[in-house]
Amino acid sequence: MTNRRINKDVEGLQPKEEHRSFLKRAWHVFYLRPRNERIATQILANHGYEVFCPSISKTKLWKNRQRKKIWYPLFPNYLFVFTYHHEIYTIRRISQVVNFVSFAGKPSTITEKEVDGIRKMLEIGKVITVENRFASGEHVRIVSGPLKGHEGILVKRRNKSRFGIRLKAISHSVFIDICQSDLEKL
Repeated sequence: MTNRRINKDVEGLQPKEEHRSFLKRAWHVFYLRPRNERIATQILANHGYEVFCPSISKTKLWKNRQRKKIWYPLFPNYLFVFTYHHEIYTIRRISQVVNFVSFAGKPSTITEKEVDGIRKMLEIGKVITVENRFASGEHVRIVSGPLKGHEGILVKRRNKSRFGIRLKAISHSVFIDICQSDLEKL
């Protein structure tokens, strides 16, 4: 009788199929107060979270003809945190965080492959643009170069081919100029 009781208690501890996804870490998307990306990144990193806030630097010319490199977030007011589902409520309590991004009542996530693709785009050193509207284009895969294996969309603008990765969670697309010989249709 004791064994049955223990087995019954252990069965109650087993996660149901729908709850197994909450036991995995994922890249959750958070919406921040304006111009708080750097502070929120530092606070979360100090608390042991893996944080991704893609940024680019631009040279700005001031009125006194002084040039300075300024840090700009690639996605203003957004931050990606690699964490468990149950920790998003703890992260939301930080004063710089407004809320987590959700769709149909569930927290939005982006895939590891999308994060890796953005990181590789930043490493290449070419000009990166971000658009918050979806552009129509062909689905392609990169077959050579540092972004090899990544899938995305191909857009033609001003006689240039641009490769883009869509982030549906925040309705943005990240684009980089690319040679068509490095691509194959899906």
